[in-house]
Amino acid sequence: MAEQGLQKDAMDVLQAWVDEYNGRARPAIRLGSAGEAGGAQLRLKYSPAEGQVSILHMVAVSRNGRPSILVQRFEGPAADTAVQAGMWASAQLGRRPAV
Repeated sequence: MAEQGLQKDAMDVLQAWVDEYNGRARPAIRLGSAGEAGGAQLRLKYSPAEGQVSILHMVAVSRNGRPSILVQRFEGPAADTAVQAGMWASAQLGRRPAV
């Protein structure tokens, strides 16, 4: 249960950073964020054009007994890109084989 609390804290920190960035920078394209309850994933995303998305996907893993954060960028049509990012993250977390 404590682990879920830490993850919620991490997602709250990310959302606070995104909110502050959007408030200060007032970008033409606002950043969004998402996380996964019970998982080790955080995503920053924005839509540069209608139906398009750019996702910076971060996954916390343990490699050789050491904590690591893997980061991958995905861009393209919204639905396809979200699926591609999710499949990559699941493979990194050992939930599915990489495709």
